[in-house]
Amino acid sequence: MATQTRIVVRPVTPAVGAVVEGVDLRQNLPDEDIAVIRAAALEHGVLFFRDQHITREHTAAFMGRFGELTIDPYAKAYGMEGLPVEALVHDMPTYGNRNATAIWHIDSTLGVMPAAFLSLRALKLPPGGGGDTCWGSMVAAYETLADPVKDMIDGLYAEHSGAKTLPLLDQNDRHVLDEPMRNVHPVVRVHPETGRKALFVNELWTDRIVGVSQLESDAILTMLYRHSQRAEFTMRWQWRENDLAFWDNRAFQHYAVRDYEGERVLQKAYVKGDVPVGPRPR
Repeated sequence: MATQTRIVVRPVTPAVGAVVEGVDLRQNLPDEDIAVIRAAALEHGVLFFRDQHITREHTAAFMGRFGELTIDPYAKAYGMEGLPVEALVHDMPTYGNRNATAIWHIDSTLGVMPAAFLSLRALKLPPGGGGDTCWGSMVAAYETLADPVKDMIDGLYAEHSGAKTLPLLDQNDRHVLDEPMRNVHPVVRVHPETGRKALFVNELWTDRIVGVSQLESDAILTMLYRHSQRAEFTMRWQWRENDLAFWDNRAFQHYAVRDYEGERVLQKAYVKGDVPVGPRPR
């Protein structure tokens, strides 16, 4: 879609993803450009900016236009006051944690306020190729459920924790995960900006649905996971160095393909989110 600014947004699939052209993230973008980017992120879920030769400070300045920068709520490695830009925009070698990232997930849902927006920039890619990342629309996944299923899950809540994630992390990275942290969120989240409903459970962080038996919880969650991972709700991005992906973590999940050997380094930043809210009782 062409806009009134120089920015062009080209969808990747009908459900998720768009490539943004005409943006140099080294620049202090005008408010109208930020408004276009925000609207595109809310519509397409994840935006891709090619060839962004930028510094941490550039990334921090860009992400700061969408809210307060923070770190993942489970991280214990830093205090939350006066964080340096190296903590807020940090390099993330991914090879050792491939087992954890190769599971569909919404970031930081074990926290009270999961991240609102995230960014990843490709600093170094595997020499033999691979290491793509997939994204999926939890809005499209919810909207295509049958009405009786929507009626059942609209009032449910699920517990999220790091219990399943901790064993999958590289031994050197386990110290950052506050495994005892547990929080309960609605199974269906109402997006705070668009008002649309989205599934808000994921295989990496969601433990169980509260108020039902383990058998019932497992059956419901398995159905929702498999449904949300259908190809028509997802896309796959083949990274080039200096690509930057920016996405709405409140309603879109992602998955890092575990098909590579060797070093892969992505640079990550978070924008603070809010407490997820479910639908009003019917």
